Amino acid sequence: MTLGDQIEIDARTRLIVGQELDMAARQPDVCNVIVHRTGELLVIVDSGVTSPVRDAIRSAADDLAPWSRILLLTTHGHPDHVGNNDIVKELGAQLDPSSIRHYVSAHDVAQYHDHGLSYWTTSLGRVSGLVPGFEDPATAAHRLLDLFQPMVPITDITRTFEELPLEHLTIGSQHMSGWSFGDGAVQVLRTRGHCAGQLVVHLRDARLLHLSDEPNGPCGAMHDANQLNIFAAVAQALTLVETGAVDKVTEGHAFEVFDRPAATERLTRLLEHAAALDGAAQDLLTTDVDDLPAFVQAFIARSQEIGVSGANPNPMFFTMMAISKLRELGLVEKGIGARQTWSRPALDDSL
Repeated sequence: MTLGDQIEIDARTRLIVGQELDMAARQPDVCNVIVHRTGELLVIVDSGVTSPVRDAIRSAADDLAPWSRILLLTTHGHPDHVGNNDIVKELGAQLDPSSIRHYVSAHDVAQYHDHGLSYWTTSLGRVSGLVPGFEDPATAAHRLLDLFQPMVPITDITRTFEELPLEHLTIGSQHMSGWSFGDGAVQVLRTRGHCAGQLVVHLRDARLLHLSDEPNGPCGAMHDANQLNIFAAVAQALTLVETGAVDKVTEGHAFEVFDRPAATERLTRLLEHAAALDGAAQDLLTTDVDDLPAFVQAFIARSQEIGVSGANPNPMFFTMMAISKLRELGLVEKGIGARQTWSRPALDDSL
């Protein structure tokens, strides 16, 4: 599959294929996009980035006609998910403006204020001096973000999910919170693992659960990732699959549609890898970390032995995962860059 190809999930649902990041080749990573119609509502889950994806969204929208309303759901604010967000205004040029809606989590809006520069400088600062080419985080962030074109993450119709009343949602026997659209045919679930605003989308009529970037790896990479929430989101998805509440699973960066057996295997493996990775980090932490580069290299080696992979299996993301794991284990950071040291928190002997 190549960038912009379409996979027909069912008569009313398409997956538009993205691609992996290759900074050396100046190739941006691009998320998968879901285009779905329920009644008169055209639903687009993420808009990706690049012109080929934009063209594919137009094509899928034409294939799924007729529709008279458009809903764009942004699962989170990273650039590979939001570059073509203005396409909904193009598609709806002949519609009443009130029939076009776009929502993103309030927790990700800050990423748009300076085109994501502050957010990515913070995240890439965690690998400064540990990965060649990332010595200056701000320069590295500029270089990364320049790959993503066109980039129109917000328009005058963009609103935050949190402006809507929070709902108690159910899928099968599972209870969760979020928001529903299209008379309940579209459910947006709060998960907040991959990053602060991460969301998951359930399409009832397609019996499809789109996990976006929650399964990118057994350990989050971004500075605002929440490891517990990642595990919980993957575990809940596995339960939904095992109980037959959903029949198909898609992700942001796995370029295929997983049926129930394949989804069960993939999600189970992610949970097993999460536990194994935690054990590997514990083995490496017989003492505090005063040689961070050596720890990172050992952590990456153990990750590869376990078979851990991710959406972008490159040194940058594996290094960011290593730093996230140290933070998850409760170690305290001191210093910056390759000279960081990490130590277990001091305990009061009187306790």
